[in-house]
Amino acid sequence: MLQRLIPRPWFDRFERWWARRYGVFDYAPGSVLRLQLHAHTGPEVHLSDGTVVRPGDPVAEVHVDSAQVAQLHAEAADPRRVGLQFARKLTDAFTALAAYLRDNPHVPAVAVFGNTLYWQGAERLGWEVRDLPPGLHRWILNAWLRFLVWYYHPMGTRRTAGRERLARVRQIWMSRRRLLELYGAARRGGSVRRPEQLVQGDRLQTP
Repeated sequence: MLQRLIPRPWFDRFERWWARRYGVFDYAPGSVLRLQLHAHTGPEVHLSDGTVVRPGDPVAEVHVDSAQVAQLHAEAADPRRVGLQFARKLTDAFTALAAYLRDNPHVPAVAVFGNTLYWQGAERLGWEVRDLPPGLHRWILNAWLRFLVWYYHPMGTRRTAGRERLARVRQIWMSRRRLLELYGAARRGGSVRRPEQLVQGDRLQTP
């Protein structure tokens, strides 16, 4: 088990340093997601609502708080229960993110994105799934995210063994405007599935 090789206190210290170094912060208390604001460095991204994200445009990148997901696994032995709780936490995190952007109009992000191995089902939450450009960056992201799964998931390396859907990292994107439309009101729009619907048939998996 990787946590025997790299004890949690050591790795927690490294993650805190990494967050400070790259400006990853908690935008809402208890959110399962963290936020990083930076300029877009990839190719142009054309989103379905007409938003175009160009190189150099300000974007908000979301990062899953892996320690919180590990705590979910520790508290609930049933994987489907963990999946449901994670789905609820995700929708709460998106609602909190919409509130953060609405209450901070000076934050210039034109879109929100994330890199994830768990992109299947993201469309049901309103996201658009994109391939990353081939190259070293995609390879590094794939290796790092798989390592995080191996480190935090109770199954360790067995979590990804033989699972083709966890073999490739992809990006999920949503424009700022779309995020506010879907998650900015007190009630989410009907086009976004409820957490209970997301976990039916293993459509949503947890890290």
